[in-house]
Amino acid sequence: MQERLKLSILFLSTLVVAYGLIGGLLEKVSAGEDPYRDLSVLTKVLDHVQRDYVEKPDVEKALRGSLHGMMESLDPFSSFVGRDTYERYYALDSPASTGLVLSKRYGYAHIVAVTEDSPADKNGLRSGDLIESIDGHPTVLMSLWEAGHRLRGDEDTEVELRIIRSRPSKPQDVILKRVIVEPPDVSARIVENELGIVEVPDLRSGTSDLVRAKLNMLLSTGVKGILIDLRGAAQGLVEEAVELSDQFLSEGVEIAKVRGRVGVGEEFVSSSPPLVTEMPVVLLVDGGTSGAAEVLTAALKDNGVAEVVGERTNGHGSTQEAFELKDGSVLLMSTKLFQRPDGSLIQNEELRKSGVKPDLRSPSQDFITSFYFDNTPDDLDAELDEDFYRKLDEAIRVEQLDSAVQHLKEKIRENREYLDEKAA
Repeated sequence: MQERLKLSILFLSTLVVAYGLIGGLLEKVSAGEDPYRDLSVLTKVLDHVQRDYVEKPDVEKALRGSLHGMMESLDPFSSFVGRDTYERYYALDSPASTGLVLSKRYGYAHIVAVTEDSPADKNGLRSGDLIESIDGHPTVLMSLWEAGHRLRGDEDTEVELRIIRSRPSKPQDVILKRVIVEPPDVSARIVENELGIVEVPDLRSGTSDLVRAKLNMLLSTGVKGILIDLRGAAQGLVEEAVELSDQFLSEGVEIAKVRGRVGVGEEFVSSSPPLVTEMPVVLLVDGGTSGAAEVLTAALKDNGVAEVVGERTNGHGSTQEAFELKDGSVLLMSTKLFQRPDGSLIQNEELRKSGVKPDLRSPSQDFITSFYFDNTPDDLDAELDEDFYRKLDEAIRVEQLDSAVQHLKEKIRENREYLDEKAA
């Protein structure tokens, strides 16, 4: 009886702390709701577990599991990290990793993006794949923070992942060697003497200055349109997105707003004359375009200075704040959301509404259907191998770039006609 009382107190205390933090920060909790009614249900559940479960339960483990589930039910980026886990992985200072950027989806660790030429990329991992386990530990039982930190470690050590592909196949075990992953640099080139293409792999510190230099180089050659390739740009700083947006927007134009529980707080506004003017701009995005790159994409699209080609972006439009609890465990909770210039949020409660929707979707469903028809064996029961999917991935990347280039060429033609009419 004494043990049950102690566990009940622990259970209630834990939930009250968690509920208080969440209730103070989340918009979904209204003043008219009665939290104690929900807590009474939870205490009854605990009582049944203690009295009726087939074996003596590890109640403390169950309580921590309830907190883990509570945080993940909020959004894919909030986490509960137990003390032992936090202490074990927080101290790791090795920069070696596998080249993966993660979120949570369907309870699993979800691959948002893969760094080019990283161990993950060389082993065929792709945006949209799910990680069922890391070194035999199910990702449904770990926080996003833990999953990300388990991928890190000493250089040349190995980590084993069980992957659920984003295509029909059995789960596969993949062993990746941790290395120092160097992200690709910003690059630029000219196509057909009038199209300038800038590839932006991420928005780490200094990216906006590098892009400015590339744009100046392209503009000096007399290009008539700019294509910014943001596919796979899943890491970086919002400040870099703001600086980069500033190179395309007129002075005083809204870039994004930061919305907290009490309403709109900080507002980002362009502060200097644009570098690129009177010229068509196209942004190429995919499901790996995330975070700061989505702020940039939404700012240029909503303000009418760029059109977007590709796939809907990932939908990470929040910042997380750490709250350390008395027992040493940590809550990583979304406390701020990014609001687009059109008033909508990048990150939505409904997954299908999150992210930035392209003006022109690529690849089309017809393209995918044709590829399968042209490249699958006559035996409909034959399992498609990894080589097939590698070819499909490459075909999609080529098709997306071609669609973006053709769309930009059409916009250049329309812009040329407009300028001719204006001059006449």
